[in-house]
Amino acid sequence: MSRLGIACVQLEALGLERAEEALERALQGVEEAGRHRPDLILLPECTYPAYYLHSLEAYHRAEPRPLEEVLHLFGEKARRHRAYVAVGLVRPHPSGRLRNSMALLDPQGQVLGFHDKLFLWHFDREWFDPGSDLPVFDLPFGRVGLMICADARMPEIPRALAMQGARLILDATALVTSTGAPEARTNPQVTYLLPARALENGLWIAWANKVGAEAESILYCGRSGVVGPDGAYRALGSPDREEIVLAEVDLAATPGPRARPSASAPWWNTPGEALPVARRLREPIPADSMYLRVGVLQLKPYEDPEVWRRRVEELGERLTRQGASLLILPGIPEGWERAPAYQQATALDALQALSARLACALIAPLADEGRVGIHLIDRGQEIARHRVGEPPRALETPWGSLGVLGSQEIWAPEIARSLMAQGAELLIWFPSARRATDDLLARTRADENRVFLVRASPLFGEPGPSAAVFDPLGQPLATGMPDREQGILASLFRPLTRHKEMAPGSHIVFDRPSVPSPHPAGSGAGW
Repeated sequence: MSRLGIACVQLEALGLERAEEALERALQGVEEAGRHRPDLILLPECTYPAYYLHSLEAYHRAEPRPLEEVLHLFGEKARRHRAYVAVGLVRPHPSGRLRNSMALLDPQGQVLGFHDKLFLWHFDREWFDPGSDLPVFDLPFGRVGLMICADARMPEIPRALAMQGARLILDATALVTSTGAPEARTNPQVTYLLPARALENGLWIAWANKVGAEAESILYCGRSGVVGPDGAYRALGSPDREEIVLAEVDLAATPGPRARPSASAPWWNTPGEALPVARRLREPIPADSMYLRVGVLQLKPYEDPEVWRRRVEELGERLTRQGASLLILPGIPEGWERAPAYQQATALDALQALSARLACALIAPLADEGRVGIHLIDRGQEIARHRVGEPPRALETPWGSLGVLGSQEIWAPEIARSLMAQGAELLIWFPSARRATDDLLARTRADENRVFLVRASPLFGEPGPSAAVFDPLGQPLATGMPDREQGILASLFRPLTRHKEMAPGSHIVFDRPSVPSPHPAGSGAGW
């Protein structure tokens, strides 16, 4: 049996002082979900007693029920409805501190295990300690992993679950929003991060969230849902009401991770302080280098080298006159590697001459013996070259450190992560084909690494994502028209890449959790 029905119980957020009411409403939610006869029922993060605990002392003063008693109540519901139940709970730890936990109960009401949140978010750290394990459970319909809310912000966590064979991840969330208007309430995890996690890992993700405000200061966005291995929503809840969000999934139709390096990434378990990026974050940016002005050329494919060169020169000249100091040419369209316009032997000299004449830097992908080579030219001189498929390395340039991603390399979060860990502040992706999911992956790579990302797309002759520039929050700075050659200009404020704290206490370098490497050391060619 690989098919199963999932019920996500979306609950109103209640404060610590209303913990008993929260428990009663959660149990009622499971009862309502059970009427739909799902195989699995999922509830939000910290369903009991609350998410915002004020302080460790306030938690103890509230005298919450013993964990065993709460688990027994949810176990009774699991047994009554013959369903698996996954619920977020605050769990006391022998250290005297707490864990932000997720319990998984079987249809007999027995606890199969726990997951403790690894990547703590904001004030979480005041009373929670992070977990250290990533359990995956063998259930009758397939292997299932657990994560909690901000865990999804770290690509290593869902990746490690996928590499252990998980084909469904259950995510107990407390996703917040800063928008009061209900129809506009959302969160980056709902908009693109969770769909991207499902897409890059080739699996299903289901999440249950809260609605309303807690502690008169924390507003939740609702929108509990289920997303498939193709990155498409199968169900999505409302932003402002309690409800049961239902979906049926088939774990047999999951390809697993679509692209991955063949060996362990050297940065995977390296302490943050030991990474090259840690030194980079402490280096000041000279006042006259705060902005990097980038011009992206969106061009259709050309077979004639002279026509191609002329179009590059025309658009490049216009962009440099408008202030661009770095020009980026588009990726080579799929199947055009043999076209003379893209052959290194005929194009490189012309590009060096153009760079010298315009007194600018230029980055171009060119075909070299059947492979794509990325050439970095500055004022007429080639200063670096990188072949797609080689180990990822950050390239030091006069305009900052950057990394390049080949067409398929965007699918493997390890590659972009490795470039950020080496200090890259700008990632340049050269697609060779258009896919409807391009925005999901591009925004996610920029956001999860807090870097700028340029998607240097050519025009392919059919509708699809255009060339674009994304900022370190995953937001578009500039996008091209979908059907027209043009130059795209964007100013990159480089200090934004120095701010890698997603929330206070949630720094992607210095606060990143230790995650067991999912890639066996010594396998494949390595990085």
